[in-house]
Amino acid sequence: MKNITKTLLVLVSSLSISFAATAGELAVSGSAKASYVIGGSTDSNSKGIGVGNELNFTASGEMDNGFTWSYSTELDPADGGTATNDDSQLVIGMGDMGTVGFYDSEGGLSKELGYGIGALGTGTDYNNTMTIQYGGTVSTSPNVQYHLPADLLPFGLTAKVGFVPNLSDGSGNSFKNSGPLQTNSLAGDTATQYQVTAAPMDGLSIGADYYSTDDGTATAQDYESGNYYAQYAMGNWKVGYNKGHYAPALSNKNGSVSEYENTAWGIEFAVNDALSVSYNEETSEATTSVAIVAGASSGVKTSVESEMESIQVAYIMGGATLGISVVDVGNADYVANKDEKRTVFALAMDF
Repeated sequence: MKNITKTLLVLVSSLSISFAATAGELAVSGSAKASYVIGGSTDSNSKGIGVGNELNFTASGEMDNGFTWSYSTELDPADGGTATNDDSQLVIGMGDMGTVGFYDSEGGLSKELGYGIGALGTGTDYNNTMTIQYGGTVSTSPNVQYHLPADLLPFGLTAKVGFVPNLSDGSGNSFKNSGPLQTNSLAGDTATQYQVTAAPMDGLSIGADYYSTDDGTATAQDYESGNYYAQYAMGNWKVGYNKGHYAPALSNKNGSVSEYENTAWGIEFAVNDALSVSYNEETSEATTSVAIVAGASSGVKTSVESEMESIQVAYIMGGATLGISVVDVGNADYVANKDEKRTVFALAMDF
């Protein structure tokens, strides 16, 4: 027993020496933003002014064995004036062996916005007019990831995998957080996500992701989602395309939305170094399964397709970005004949 204890002490001491880190560097960056928003349903437009900021505290350094490390956490304001420290990550760079990272409300691997078209931000995601059902991403729960080293594979091919050990675990966790009891829920207890991206030629980027859960109680349909995208840039132009599917966990398909299918494309043009404009079209179709009628050989499916158009203009002036984003939505929130329009006037300073 004493020999085992001595051996463990030697191993721990060796790891402590090999992973010893030199003093790191600390930096603070962020943005200050103001907005005027006009939006809501067509018969009840709302108006609001908002002022906010995001402060990102980062630190980095190098270990004695040549590995690198980086840490970041953000201070984000919320409605009502509250602020929380979140979006934290600790990443270890192991050179030719790749990267290992620990993430809390960070490290999203979903590529639902991979096509990346938008003068201010990608498509309707910038405007937040309606909640589109994209599916899962590991960043919604504390997760651990492994990334292949850069330049290991041809054509700029890279791969990442993330694992969530407890989907019931909350965000903003402190050191030595034990996490809540796993509930064996409908959607699952654990989750895994894979991401692959590549740059096979100048100006072209492509990629995909796949997300699934395990140990759930669903009997009719397991939880899974995935997306793929392509973006091509040439001169002052960029074009992009995205496709995604999401199947929620179900114990009974009858009367429930069994699938969401998302499609997006957009085009962006840099008029000059200061002025950029973009146009996006997106659709999100929700399909509902209806119970099989007596005597019929199969059930009936109904669907509602939300249709979104967005225009963005961004102008950089003396370190400030002025922007306008306008979104029109038909069949908003997967409700037939529900129309919404939202306009955002924005001012942003980065520091």
